[in-house]
Amino acid sequence: MNYDQLLNNFGQFGLAVLLGILIGLERELRGGKHFRVGLRDFVLFALLGASTTFLGLEYQMPWIIGLGFTGLLLLLLLQHFSRHRSDNKHGPGITTELAALITFFLGVIIQAGESELAIAIAIVTLGVLFPKAAIKEMSAAVHPREIKAVVLFLAISFIILPILPNQTLNHLATFESGVVSQLDTKTSRVTIEPSNGSLEPATQIEIFATGWEFLGSLVIDQSDTKSASGIFEGKGFDSVVVGQSVRSRKGPEVMFAVLSALNPYRIWLIVVLVSLVSFLGYVLIKLMGSRAGIGLTGLLGGLVSSTVTTLSFARRSQENTLAIPLFAAAIILASSIMFPRLIIEIGVFNSELMKGIFVPLVVMGVTGLLLAAYSFRNFRSDNNEQAPSVVFENPFSLKSAITFALVFATILAATQLATTYLGEAWLPVVAVVSGLTDADAIAFSISNLQRSGQISLDWASFNLVLGALSNTFMKLALVFSLGNRALFRQLLWSFLTIGGVGITTMLLYYDLGIFS
Repeated sequence: MNYDQLLNNFGQFGLAVLLGILIGLERELRGGKHFRVGLRDFVLFALLGASTTFLGLEYQMPWIIGLGFTGLLLLLLLQHFSRHRSDNKHGPGITTELAALITFFLGVIIQAGESELAIAIAIVTLGVLFPKAAIKEMSAAVHPREIKAVVLFLAISFIILPILPNQTLNHLATFESGVVSQLDTKTSRVTIEPSNGSLEPATQIEIFATGWEFLGSLVIDQSDTKSASGIFEGKGFDSVVVGQSVRSRKGPEVMFAVLSALNPYRIWLIVVLVSLVSFLGYVLIKLMGSRAGIGLTGLLGGLVSSTVTTLSFARRSQENTLAIPLFAAAIILASSIMFPRLIIEIGVFNSELMKGIFVPLVVMGVTGLLLAAYSFRNFRSDNNEQAPSVVFENPFSLKSAITFALVFATILAATQLATTYLGEAWLPVVAVVSGLTDADAIAFSISNLQRSGQISLDWASFNLVLGALSNTFMKLALVFSLGNRALFRQLLWSFLTIGGVGITTMLLYYDLGIFS
């Protein structure tokens, strides 16, 4: 068994355990102290299904799966009738037994290579199992809308995401105009047999693979009534084959440029990633408590929403002037955590760009931490002011996900248009303006340009860091508008220091040709 296969097996068994934990946790919370089938049992049910399927497939003995199912069924029947004899007041339900069987088959489905289907079934199962009574029992610690948010997040991640098309939408601005009749690998010339009449010189032709993956384009420079040809431009020449259909552009060029920047699957995948990071921060806040310490609140608040954290402490500064150094420290922490957050998020999709932004963002993040520590020292511990709490709403909802997707798509289109029609020299303007709205959106937009080869790594890294700085100074504007002037003055020199250190590092670190 090679390493990749071993890693895949561990991943499958781990997923089975995770789904067993989720369903078992719901059943245990529902059953109360006398419940006989709990979390550990459901983990074992999932492992039983995964293990018997693994053995059946590995050794070509599918009857082992049936043996495991039969054994589980007998155990559940014994459990069911035993509970029936001990509880004559209320008729015994079979919900738990059915959930156990579903958990077993989730392990089977995962081992069969259909992990997404197993996750979708688990989500539906949890949505059916969570009753109002159980939610009321958990309401002291978990609000019903938080349970709904978890199920909704799982749904958009494992049900909606897999069905979205994973290609750009520029094919929508084209129509079929012929097929490839000849290829010249030495000169990259593509000859086309037009489907309706001749193709005029200077006609722009787009070539897509099966599934609408964009391979490249060519401009017709030779044509007659039976054929037309041009030099292929793009990275997908090796995927072009004789007989492949080609398409001509329709509508304005600007529409094609906008659609070429939009990939529904990638847009939604980034929505899921950003939502996940925010949601994890929210869970940590819930577990540790918003009064666990102002430093922890600032750090975790930056994961949930640095803007919400800034707004909350800015308003509190109007009521409690003695704690302004403490508020300043919390805002600096919340803003500084954005830098490592961007490094992690970009690293998931673009490891090359992550390496490019690592040094400047780390330098600014460390500078922010040092400035926050200085603000903490200025807070007089003998005034007995209690650290304020920050109320965070659940960061995930379908509305917030769709809003971020629309903002992200708009910024993607804006960066594509600016690069196409104004040139990449205008990208800093787009980065600064877009950064005022959302640092994540402009970061992934620039990553998309760099991955497609439209801008260099250094130029992409520079503008990504510039967008992050723009978002940081946007928070300073919020403090000026809503907070105490003393808080603004203290944050002003701190943010100018972070910005000055960041810009200096960027100019020295990136090869932009400015000093050449």
